[in-house]
Parts: sequence; C-alpha cells; structure tokens
Amino acid sequence: MEFSDVVASEWRPFIHLELDSIDVTEMVAWETRSLRYQPVSAMSAGEHELRLMYYGDDGSIEELGYWTFEVRQTDTFKTITLDGNSEVTVNQRLAEHNLSGPPDYSADGYSQWFTELQSDRVRIEGTGELAYANRPEQSITGRRLDMPQFSLLAETERTRVTAGDQRMGQQSLVMDGYQQRGLQGELALDTFDTTFQLFGMSGNRELGIDDGLGLSDPDNRIIGTRWQSQWQPGDTNELQLSATYLTGGISEPDAGSWSSTPTTRVHDGHAWNAVLDGFFLERRLRMRGEHATSRYDFDGRDFGFDAVADSAWSTLVLLDPDPTDWETPLDWQIGAEAQRVGPFYRSLAHSNLPSDLYMRRIFASANRDKWYWDASLALEEDNLDDFAAYATTETRRWNLQLGYDEYEPPEPGSLFALLGQPSYSLSLDRVDREDKRTPPGYLPNDTRVEGIWASAAFRQDDWYWSVDLGAERFSDHTGWQPDSDTYSLGWQLGLELSEHYRINLGWQGNQTRYRDGGERIDQQIFSLGGNGQFVPDRLAGSLNLSLNQNNAEDDPFFPQRDESLHVSGQLDWRIRKPERNRAGLDLSLSYSGTTLRDRLYGQGTLNRDQVWLELRTTLPTAYPGGMQ
Repeated sequence: MEFSDVVASEWRPFIHLELDSIDVTEMVAWETRSLRYQPVSAMSAGEHELRLMYYGDDGSIEELGYWTFEVRQTDTFKTITLDGNSEVTVNQRLAEHNLSGPPDYSADGYSQWFTELQSDRVRIEGTGELAYANRPEQSITGRRLDMPQFSLLAETERTRVTAGDQRMGQQSLVMDGYQQRGLQGELALDTFDTTFQLFGMSGNRELGIDDGLGLSDPDNRIIGTRWQSQWQPGDTNELQLSATYLTGGISEPDAGSWSSTPTTRVHDGHAWNAVLDGFFLERRLRMRGEHATSRYDFDGRDFGFDAVADSAWSTLVLLDPDPTDWETPLDWQIGAEAQRVGPFYRSLAHSNLPSDLYMRRIFASANRDKWYWDASLALEEDNLDDFAAYATTETRRWNLQLGYDEYEPPEPGSLFALLGQPSYSLSLDRVDREDKRTPPGYLPNDTRVEGIWASAAFRQDDWYWSVDLGAERFSDHTGWQPDSDTYSLGWQLGLELSEHYRINLGWQGNQTRYRDGGERIDQQIFSLGGNGQFVPDRLAGSLNLSLNQNNAEDDPFFPQRDESLHVSGQLDWRIRKPERNRAGLDLSLSYSGTTLRDRLYGQGTLNRDQVWLELRTTLPTAYPGGMQ
C-alpha cells in the first residue's frame, strides 16, 4: 500500500488499518512511502474489505482508503468446503433394580457432513447424515448403519437442481411445505420475474438410503409442477401469481383390517391451486387469495368407489401501517382471514389439512415501547354438507394477551432494584362448542371453557424468580359432564452461587373442584436441581430431584392418593476437548431412580433405579474453508 506523500512519524499513531472491521495496525510494517501487512494465518475464501482510517486525538474520524478483494481456494473454485461432525457413544448399564428396560450394553454413532464447491458460474452443495446403532430395533431406520437424510444441490444464475431431502414447493392448500424426499428442478426467467419448478417426491415420509430419491415406487410417488410470476404495477405495489398441479398415489395398509397381513390400499389423486398475493402501499397492505381443487380416491384403487372431487379456498387481508408519529410510537397491525375446506377435499401432499371445516378469524396486535397486545376471534363450523348422520357443530374461540417487558435496568434504590428487572404477561381465552344439529342417539355438544393466566418474572445479574397463576372454568350446559374449576399456582427460583455453580428451585400446585358435589383433586410438584463445574471445562456434575404428590380420594371417576420421588444425577469428565480434525473424549457416570408410594390402597413402596456409564468421542472435521 503506497502513499503519495511521506507520512510523518508523528502522524502514524493516528492511522489504522482495518481488515473485515478488525484493527490489524499492530501487525503493520511501515516503510518509506508505504505500509505492509502480512496475515498471520491463511485467510478464508470469499470477499474481504480493507479500510485505512484516521482517528484524531480530537475525536475526528476520516476514511483515507477503502478496498475490497477476493480470496479464492483455487483458480477454478472460489471456495472448497468440507465440514463434518462425528460422534460415537457407548453405554454400559452397571447396575439396576426392579427395571426391565433395554439391554445393558448399547452403542450408537452419528455423523453429519456438509460440502460446498463454488466456481464463477456454478455452485454445488451437499449434505449427508450417517446413523449407526448396534441394535437395529433401537435405530431410527431399523438398520444398524444407514443414511437417514441427504441432499445434493447444483445451481447456476438461472437454474437449480436439488436431489434428496428438501422442502418442496410452498405451503398452501395443496402442499404442507414440509421436508420431502425427491428430485426438484427450477428455472428462473427475467420476464415478469418468472420461476418454473418440476418436482417428484415420495408419497410416504420414509427414512433410509434404500429409498433413494423416493421415486422408484409408482404407488408412493407424487409428481408436480409449479409456476410463479411477479410484477410491480407502480412503485409501491407488487403482485405475485402462482399455480401448482400434482398427481400421484400413496400406498398404506388397510387400518380397518384385523388380518396379520392387511390389504394394502393405494390412494390415487390429483390437486391443483391458484394463488394471487398482492402487496400494496409500500407493502403495508397484503391481500392474498387461493382456490384449490382435489380429486382423491378415499377407499383405494380397485375397491369399488370412484375418486371424489371437492374444493377449498382461503383469503387473507393484513394491514400493517407505519408506526404513529407520537412521542412514543405505536406499531400495530390488523387482519382477517377465512378458510373453507370441503368435506371431501384432500391433497396427496397435504394430508394433515383439516377437512370439512369453515373458519373465519379476525386478529390484531400492537406494541408501544415496553407494552404489547395480541387479540383474535375465530368462528369454525363443520359438517358443511349437512350429512344427517353427523352432528353440525359451531366453535367460537377468542383470546387476548397483554404483556410488558422492561429492557432497562431498574433505578438503584427502587423497589424493582430489589425485586429484579421485571416482565409481565396476562392472557384470557374462551372456547364455546355448540351443536347446531345433533343426530338421534348422540349426546349433544354445548360446552364452554374459560381461562385466565398471569405470570411475572424478575431477573438480576446472578438470580431470577418467577410466579405463574391461572384458572380454568369448564361448563357443560347439557349436564352430562360435571362442571369443574381448575386453579394453578407455581413459582421458580434460579440462583447463580458463583461463576461455576447454580441451583434451581420450583413448586407447582394444581387443584380441580367439581362445582356440583364439591369433590376436589389436588396435585403438587416440588423440584430441586443444581449443576456445577468442579474443574472448569474438565469435570462437571448435576443433580435433580422431583417430588410429585396426588390427592384425589374424592374423585368419582378415578380415586387415588400417591406420591413419587424422581432422582437423577450425572458426573461428566471431559478427558480431551474436541478440536478441528482432532477427536475429543468424554466419560459420564449417571444415575436415575424412582420411588412410588401408594397412600390410598396401601400397596407398599416400589423402588426402581439404574446406573449407566457412557463413553463418547466427538470428531469435528473441516477442509479448508470450514470452521474458520
């Protein structure tokens, strides 16, 4: 780095060199008309920035120079990254009493890998997970060694291809937006900012490398396409239009068969949707509408009934204005949504969407300084086709939440300086369920559940405590369920005794009263826990106790009176800390025990406990662009 004029030595203390916002002046060598900086270690691949700054003793700041540069891994690739983290755990049960659990010895391993290669035009990214268990029945896939998840991505400026486990499409009435196993291709065009997607995915979410891309089984395969375009009619408006179509099948055993080899049913179907999403008034107003249609074979292919077609729709209006120009601004939003899903609507890629439901909801929220509010009111109806064999039920829900968070330290000498930095919350809710029509031979629904909950928490530098209380009132206006009131009260205390030692105390009490007969059910839970580092970063331990007491002698349905004591503790010894490309080693000794006492029927005391020894090794791996 050269200067046009020689910098006098008396001015050099005011000149600083900053690399990626880090002052490296102490490592700069001054020469006659230049200065030279040699990094102490290899710089990570990617974009970097360099600044030459002047900081005057009068507080003045001036930027003398600014440069950006790129560090490449090789001439061909900008970056080459390989990150991995592997862990192997061995468990041995040393002792047990009155327990018939898993085998005394078990071993499992887990390894996660990420790799990336990036050139000037192409980026390739891959992830993979390996899982090992010495007993296949204890593994997540039923095999000793397997690859539960993997993905491979290749993309250019306009194209993108992804294989393996990934998020398909967008969440909507036809797709749930969850991770799926499959293959997806995407093409982006400048015209109206258009994107085309073509994808295929497994109908069932099964894990394991044997499933491949999830496309080999035609009875468990979903093929689809998605198109999206967006344009801006004006400087502050934006419209997005998209459509999705999918078709395929899902194979599953017949849940109603009692045979040891139940019949497998293949549910064929297809679905499509169209979505219009608009943002107006500098994105302060959003209006979204969606219509979807499905055709689904509920009883399965070749089982007598044809596929059934139905439709669904949803709308959303959300207004999020600019905060007020008051001295303390108020930031608020209000919205309304509606969704109607027909009785026979079902999409292969969104099987968990509730059907036969018509929902309307309005909601609002606001925050001002340290206060916040949330409120919503919803109305739901089912049995939309008025089928005479089913009840038609209307559900009304509303809730309100008010909260306060103090983010500034309390003034010294005040009450809050003693209690701690406070935060409060209060919530109220009510749910009413009432049959508009009940079929003969069925008990009607006409219930109400009302609740109020409040909490207060206080925090100091080395301790915190909180109090929670609530009440819930259940009423059945038909009289076939007993009306009841439930009250709860609890508190927690966390105390940091020193930098390396901490204890926690807690208590929770619940009481339920039947309003007609006066019977009551009491339950309380005491908890005590603590943890500490006896040798920092080397030897640590924890101990936890929990006492549960139940008194329900008056319960007309399930009388009981008992208590249970749970004790667990663990001692951890870090033999060697894991570092880059060097395995770490940890040894743990743990104990867990339970004591059960029946105070009503006098069945005596039951003790159960066990001791485990665990050895774990961890290996973090990186080459050369990872874990910088």
